[in-house]
Amino acid sequence: MSRAPAATPAASTTDPRDRTSRPLVVAAHGTASAEGQAVVRRCADGAAAALGMPVPARVGYVDVCGPTLDEVLADVTDPVVVPFFLASGYHVKHDVPSALEALPGSTLTPALGAADEVVDALADRVREVDPDADAVLVVGAGSSVDAARAEVARVAELVGSRLGAATATAFLSGPGPRAACALTALRIAGHTRIVLATHLLSPGWFATKARRVAEAGGALATGPLGTHDLLRDLVVRRYREAVSP
Repeated sequence: MSRAPAATPAASTTDPRDRTSRPLVVAAHGTASAEGQAVVRRCADGAAAALGMPVPARVGYVDVCGPTLDEVLADVTDPVVVPFFLASGYHVKHDVPSALEALPGSTLTPALGAADEVVDALADRVREVDPDADAVLVVGAGSSVDAARAEVARVAELVGSRLGAATATAFLSGPGPRAACALTALRIAGHTRIVLATHLLSPGWFATKARRVAEAGGALATGPLGTHDLLRDLVVRRYREAVSP
């Protein structure tokens, strides 16, 4: 009795590059603060754990400290690179993409930007210090890129909608309104419960400067965003979107 030939297995339609075995590389600005570096490391590790990755995430910096992004990328294959930046300024537009130019198969995701996770995390930080704030001054590090400053203003607008509070935007360097002046303007406008929302990811020079401005102006300041679980969730989402078919 003859047997029917065995069925040929269907060809897999799954691209092996679409699995979480692709390395996650978090590209960050860099800081001289050991605590600030630890915040980035913790977020990257949390994202890798949430993704069930077989290897730890890698962190590479574009300024101030090492390992540099170039050094990290030299040791990986087919990475997904997530810019751990709150706005798409010069580093996101130039330094990070330049580091990937000589690395075929790499995927670069958008920066954190005005994603819902960022807005919700910043609104949470404001509620932590004053749930009844009547105004929020969103203060970013600053950028020479107009579109990057516009991202911060968009975040401020969305945070105000979440909280039902007036908002303003200021920066600690570069073009744009200064935090102390913006804080004074909110006082003149009649606001008495003002929270300075630090649109920053980790402790360091800018976070310290923002806190001092708030103290001098009689306002409360929020802590940095990088330790909020929603920022980890956003890194996870950026990775998953990058590897989706």
